[in-house]
Parts: sequence; C-alpha cells; structure tokens
Amino acid sequence: MYRKSRLAMAVAIASTGSMPALAQSDQSADRIEEVVVTGSRIKRQDYVANSPISTVSAEQLKITSATTLDKYLNTLPQVNPAGGSTSNNPGNNGQSNVDLRGLGSNRNLVLIDGRRAMPSASDMTVDLNTIPAALIESMEVITGGAGAVYGADAVAGAVNIKLKKDFEGFDFRYSHSDSEQHNDAKDYQLSAVWGGNFADDRGNAVIALDHAWREGMIKNQRDFSANATSTTSFLPEGLLQGSSGNQIPQSAIDTLFARADYGGHAPGSTNATLLGLNTDGSLFSRGVFNSPLDVLNWRYPIDGNINSNLFPDLYSYNFDFVNILTLPLERDSVMAKMNYKFDNSIEAFTQFGYTEYKSVTALAPTPWPTITTQSPTGNNPNRATSALIENGKSVANAAIIPVTNPFIPADLAYLLSQRTGDNTSLVGSGATEPFLMRTRLLDGGLRESIYENKVVQFMAGARGDLPDLPFGSDWSWEGYLMEGRTYIDESQTGNIDTNKALGLLAAADGGASVCSGGLNIFGRNPVSAECVDYLQLSNTVSTEFQQQIAQGFVSGNLFEMPAGPLAVVLGYEIRMFEYELDPGSAAGPISGLNAQTPASGENSFKDWFAEVGIPIVRDAPFAAAVDLTLGYRLSSYEFEDSLNGVKGDEVDDSTYKAELSWKIDDTWRARASYQRAVRAPNFDELFDGGGSNPQYFDPCSVDSAARNGPNAAQVRQLCLDTGVAPGAIDSYIQTPGNQIGVTITGNTALDSEEADTYTLGLVFQSPWDGALANLQATIDWYRIKIKSPILDTSANILVADCYNYYGNNPSYDASMPACQSVLRFGGDIIWISPPADAFFPGSPAYYYPGVNAGVIDTSGFDFAVAYGVDLPVGHLDLSMLWTYVTEFKQSDGTGLPTIDYAGTVSYFGEPLGSSYPEWKGMMMASYSVSDFVFDLRANYIDGMENRAGKQFPGEKSFTGTDSILYWDLSGAYTWRDTFTIRLGVENLTDEEPETYAPNVQSGTDPSLYDVIGRRLFGQIQMKF
Repeated sequence: MYRKSRLAMAVAIASTGSMPALAQSDQSADRIEEVVVTGSRIKRQDYVANSPISTVSAEQLKITSATTLDKYLNTLPQVNPAGGSTSNNPGNNGQSNVDLRGLGSNRNLVLIDGRRAMPSASDMTVDLNTIPAALIESMEVITGGAGAVYGADAVAGAVNIKLKKDFEGFDFRYSHSDSEQHNDAKDYQLSAVWGGNFADDRGNAVIALDHAWREGMIKNQRDFSANATSTTSFLPEGLLQGSSGNQIPQSAIDTLFARADYGGHAPGSTNATLLGLNTDGSLFSRGVFNSPLDVLNWRYPIDGNINSNLFPDLYSYNFDFVNILTLPLERDSVMAKMNYKFDNSIEAFTQFGYTEYKSVTALAPTPWPTITTQSPTGNNPNRATSALIENGKSVANAAIIPVTNPFIPADLAYLLSQRTGDNTSLVGSGATEPFLMRTRLLDGGLRESIYENKVVQFMAGARGDLPDLPFGSDWSWEGYLMEGRTYIDESQTGNIDTNKALGLLAAADGGASVCSGGLNIFGRNPVSAECVDYLQLSNTVSTEFQQQIAQGFVSGNLFEMPAGPLAVVLGYEIRMFEYELDPGSAAGPISGLNAQTPASGENSFKDWFAEVGIPIVRDAPFAAAVDLTLGYRLSSYEFEDSLNGVKGDEVDDSTYKAELSWKIDDTWRARASYQRAVRAPNFDELFDGGGSNPQYFDPCSVDSAARNGPNAAQVRQLCLDTGVAPGAIDSYIQTPGNQIGVTITGNTALDSEEADTYTLGLVFQSPWDGALANLQATIDWYRIKIKSPILDTSANILVADCYNYYGNNPSYDASMPACQSVLRFGGDIIWISPPADAFFPGSPAYYYPGVNAGVIDTSGFDFAVAYGVDLPVGHLDLSMLWTYVTEFKQSDGTGLPTIDYAGTVSYFGEPLGSSYPEWKGMMMASYSVSDFVFDLRANYIDGMENRAGKQFPGEKSFTGTDSILYWDLSGAYTWRDTFTIRLGVENLTDEEPETYAPNVQSGTDPSLYDVIGRRLFGQIQMKF
C-alpha cells in the first residue's frame, strides 16, 4: 500500500506546484529529522514553508530530453522563459538563464545547496549551462522573495539546486533526442556518478562527470522562420540614402525609369529613397510596403536572399534565411563533493565544480555602416571619421562616397549629376557633393560569435554542535569559504572596420591599390578575399569574473516559550566580486556585432543577517499552531570602477521579512509573508556600454492611427518638425520591422532599487481516508512592487511620448526631450540620440544610460493540486500547477505612463522574458505498474495581444497569439532496480509556434514557444 511519509507531506505542503513525493512505506509516523527548506536557515520538525515554493525532483527532470536545466524550468508557470538555447538575436551570449515572474534574470538568484552559484555575466546572472544535472537531487523554486535570507538580487526569489547527499554506488546515464519529422535538432548527454562512504561511514565522497552536445539549427530548416518578418534597409545590392538638402530630383528618376529598358514606368513610380543597384549597372526600385510603389526593374534571381513574404510589393534582404534558430552547444563538466565527521562531532565538507563549454551565435552578414561618422575634428573614439564631412557635423548609419568613385555606374552617375542642392553636413554642393549609401557585405560571411566558457568554483567549510551554553539549547554552527572564476572568450568574425571601408570608397581607384579589386558596393558584386581580410576585424572579447564568499552563522533555540522553543540564526557574510572586460578591437568604429567598451571593476558586500522563528500558539481552539518568522539583513555595499578611477560611497541597505503560518487544523493552513528586498546595481548597469537596435513603430507612417485620427494635422506637422522630408510626408509608409539605433552607457550614479513582496496563501490537506487521502491543494496570491527600478527606457516609449500617445505633448512640440531624442534620416527614425541632461542632470548627450525611475508592479495567483491513489492495478499520481497574472505594470520613468503588460507577447528590442501570458499551466500524470512507469505532461500558454499595442494605444496593426497546448509522453521500464530504459515523445501533436508581428525573433518568441516540433528521445540508466 502507498502511504505518505510525514517528511514527504511536509515538503509537498510547502510546495505550491510540485507533485508530492508519494513514497511507498511500511513505517509508522516516526519522528523526522529537522530539515531546512529554501528561503530560511531555521531548522524545524514538520517544517512547512511560509513562502510559495515549487519542488522539481530529479525524476521529473528525467521525463524530458533537457540538455540544460532552463528547458525544464521554463515550463514552470512562475518562470518567464528568457535567454536559452534559442536566444540568437536578441541573445545573451549563448547562455541560459532563469527569470522568475518575468522581472529579469538579474533579479533572482541561482543557488547550489543554498549557496550562490558562480555568475557568468556582468549583470550577475548565472549561466545554467554550467550546472550539470548528474548530481541533482531536486530543485526548489521560491517565488516569494528571499532578499533577507540570501541578499541582493533575490528580488523575485531564488532557484536552489540541491545535490545528492551521501551517495553510494555508480549511476550511468545516456540520453538522445532528435526531431521526428526532420531528423535534426539532435542532442545527447552522457553522465556518470560514482560515490561511496569511507572511514567506517564517517565520510562520503562523490564525483560526477557530464558530457552534453546539442546540434544547432538554421532558421531555413523550418518554414515558419525561413523568412524574416521584419525588414532591413541594409541591402547587399546597396541602397541610396536620402540626402537632406541635396536630393536627387524626382524628374531625373522619372526620366530614367521611363526608359524602355527599365520598363517604361510612369512618373512617380519610385523615388530617391528606394534605389538600389543591379550588377549590370542599372538601378531598381525596392518598392514601398502596402502602397502603389512596387519593386521595379529587379534583375536578380528570386531566391533565399529575398524576403518572399513581401516581394514584389517590397524587396528586403532575407537575413533570417542564414540566421541560427537553435544554438549549438558542447559541454564537459566535473563536480565532486566530500564530507567527513571527526570524533569531536565536527563535520568538514568540500565541493568542487568545473565546466567548460562552447556555444555559437550567428547573424546574417554585416550591414554597414551601423555607426555614426564624424568629421576629422570629431573626437568620439566609437565613431568613424571622414574628410567628406563638414567640421562639427556627423552622418549616421550611411557610407559617404565621393562622385569620383570609379565604380559608380553610368545610370547612377546621371542621377547624381542632376543634383543642385546642398547637404550642409557634407563638403561641397550640387552635382559634385558626396552621396550616401548603405549596404551589406555578403562575401564577409556570417557575423559569428564563438563563446568558450570556463567556470570553476571551489568551496570548503565545516559545521558542528556548540557545547552547552548557559542559555538555550541545540546550538550549532557552520562556516564556509568559496571562490569561483569564470573565463569567457568570444571569438568574433564578420565585423567591418568602418574607417577602412570608407577609405576604400574615397580612394581614386576604389581601393584597388590597397586590396585586390577594391570595394565595389554598387550591386551584389564579388569582393576579393584580400579585401575581405583587409576590411574585417577578427576579434576576441575576453571577460573574467572572480567571486569570493565567506559566511558563518550559528543557530539554536534561545529559550522556551509556551508554544515551543524560540529558534534563532545569527550570521555574517562577505561577498567580493571582480569583473574585467577586454573588448579587443571590438571597441571603436566597427560595424557588425554591437560595439563594446572596456570595463573593469569590483564590488563588495558585508552583511549581518538574523532570523527568528517564534512559536505563538499550539493546540488552541482556533488554531493547531501559529508561527511567526522574522528576518533581517544589514548590507554594506561599495563598488569601484577600476578603469576610470570612480569609487562609490559605501551604502548601507536593509532587507527584512515577516512570515506567518496559521495551521487551523490538520486540513487547512493559512500562510502570509512580507519581504523587503534591496538590489544594488550590478556591473552591467554601472559600467558597461554598447549598442542595440530594437524594432520600432513609426507614428509618422501615413497608415498609422495617429496620422488618421482627430489630431492628424498636428501629428503631420510634428513629423515634419522631427525630420520627415516635405516631399515624403504624405506618402511615407514605414517599412515593417525597421530598427532604431541606441547607444547604451553605464551609470555610476545609480542607487539601489527596493522591492516589496507580499504573499497570502491557503494550503489544503485531505481530511479523508481511502481514495481521497492523498489530495492536496494550495492557492497563493502574490504581489511584487519594485520602486525606482533600474531600467533602460524603451526606445518605443520615447517615440510614443514624442508623438503624444500618452498626452505629455498636447501641443505637439518638437522641442520636448523625447522629440529631441528622435533622429531621422530619409524619413525613417534611425537613432535615439538624447540631448545632454535628458534623463537626469549630468547625463551625457547621445548616450542612453540606465536610470532609477518609474515602477514595476506585478501580482497574480498560483494554484496547485496534487493527488495520488492506488488503483486495482498500479498507482496513479496527478498534479496541476497554474499561474494567473492579474497585472504586470511598468513605468519606464518620471512622467511616462504606467502600462499594464499582463497578457502581452513581446517583440524584438524589449527585454528577454517579457512575454506575460495571463494563464500558464502545467499538468502531469504518472501511472506506475510493476516495473513500468508512464508519464504524460501538458503545458498550456494563454493567448496574448502584442506588447507594442500597449505602448502605442489606438494602433491596430500589431498582431498577437492564440493559446497553445503542448503534450509530452514517455514510458520507462526498470529491470531489477539496475537497468532503466525510457522512450518518449515531446510536443506529441507537433504544434508549430505561434507567429505574430512584431515578434521577438523567427516570427515568434522562441524562448516561450517550441521551435523544433515533435521530438523523439530515449534514455538509458544503469546503477549499481
């Protein structure tokens, strides 16, 4: 007969969503040993958690084909899938992270046996790729906040990975999976664990080895992702850029396209912003999306380079055809741990882990220029320089080409000769003034980043009992030292030295004397290997992190109270972290992968912490037990920017918690908690700089609701005032998926952010015997409010604010700060370039710093039901875990609106993990009979509207998603408790991901939805 042990029941009741461990036992309810559950260091008998916790067992991990832990964690409703195996662009450098409640993976902690795992990024996030599954016993996910227990970064909670204890024997596992229909997306994993006792069972040692390999996929391997859903104006054929003040006359364009060899097109069939080059020297028009202006005089093959979703309405280069859909991975790791008890009851313990892995991200060949070019008098080291620009002026995202370039085709030369105006940013005027283009170097190959990561962490400590003290009882102590290192080498290919490229274009011979053949960007012309080598910057970006932690604490019962002993924990912790980034040649005027700047710094935390467990009531008429747990942490924090000699003042932050448990009777228990968390700014927020190119929406497009609403005339004038050309104002239609440039900088003036977390829950434990004896359920309400969060204001929020979507610019004034940040060229917005002091006094011009501003406020409900029953034949376990997000409100800054993103799906340029389905659920069924076990799992994701629709209220062009349900099925057979074979199918019904626009990437949100399709997997396990 199956029976719940008291310990299993304690853990199950503590869990808000894991299936309870229903163990077969013939033992009566013996006294269980004291246990510690994630979120507190206080030991208790029959412990039940006062904050919501979900537990994932090692057995649950085995019923999937997961190579890395994020794949399973991302299916939990409390987790918002963020960076993982499908995060190529936007990406997080090939790493895998966990994001609780969608608050950002930098706002939760990853722990190993309650101790911090080694970070692998400057935002202090832990790369789950570095944690092998071989030694894992279980994972606990606490989502009620844990700052008072674990310190900064535990705003949303913590994931505690518990390793096997006192393991004896040998455990070998092999798993393999691949796509059933396409026979791709293969991966496999090998692991071996060996351990045993020694010295008359006073010690135990265990070592685990792990090797994992995952095959990468290209987007053209799936129909839904083979065509880009956004567009680009960086065309491999070259695209002329509008030149303010000296545009090619429309009459000259009409004359050219009216020629018979061009097709004899009517006047106005194209304009100066749409012209690209065929390899025979003629020009084509790329067309305008959703307008009468279609593609004209196209003379290239219609192949994978063309976005066939749009052609011939519009030509756009199909950059997704060669982009990565799933990231390749190869990982090797070793982890070992040992403990030994001396005769004096002191136990020494140690742990060692080493992981090295390689992952690759890749983007389409380099678009260029993707940076700003300045005059020779400019002094910005991240900008290119050209003598063709007037002193004090600059040109963004365009190559400056003299009319003397020898490769200019005759038809283009004719058009240029008809100019009579003056672009005051360029030297000269009229027909002899330089002109502007942008292009894409196909011969340079993919922009590839090969990441080689090495992570090592060592920990040693001891614990023991204290001698009898004059007060209290059961006193014990524990202390440990930990040191870790992370080394990351990113080998980049495909970057272009913009200065060298501009130099070739400006040379009298087109650069032929510098490299073979020179640089001909007028059409898809081949570029010699010599010129590619000359232009490209093969570069290695090196990053190193070092972490040192020392912690010690004592715990025990201070004195007896009427309801039981008052338990206390007192401790002290020191954390020191160093960070250094060497971008190599990735710093400076490069086009390609986002430019980076050198960074070096360190920080330290010195924390006092305490917890008190207060038994208030026992066996009263109104309550079987009432308990209160209080916690407090005083943290002294300071940082230093070693590169720039900036040292922050020492800051004291306080975090605290109060948790109440009211056990009404054996059936019902109520629980409530309040947590104050304080998160200090991390290195990424303090120091790091770089660039990004989020997708944006343009209110000036003639098909926007703003241009057709009651204030259409005022919007039109504001569009003119912010840079839309008068000749295009009444015909301008934004090309889908345009991107906007942003230059990001760190901000050493940041303050810590504060978060308040509230939870209120009810736990039900079956009062019945028989078939319903194992029924359990929980419901928990949560709310997390972050005041003055550290945020990078969304580029789209600034655009929407400028054009009065939020009512902040009722006079449609182009001088307001948001409008001053909008930089247009040829109609399109190409850059967010804020003026000085735009974000706070002293904020630099052109740069986009993170700020303490606005608010993040989210709330919702977690539901869990677990049930187990003996059947006439076999045993059945059922569980359900659901989360309902009632709100996810965010304001990006003072004066900006508070937007509720609950029920929205994200898009490119917004933070990873920012899709917030209102309902998300997991349902599991496990049936065991004799030596067989069959598992069925379902994952539900609610339908959502597009996040952009909330940022641009009233606009209707954005699309959302429908709900989706995934089914996984597996079965296992075990022979003599030694050999187990498992076969399974994931995504049983072969559901394709939900597609929408604008999207994160690949037409969907690839972190949230399955992009591979139905997969078959098999596992073999042998243990002795």
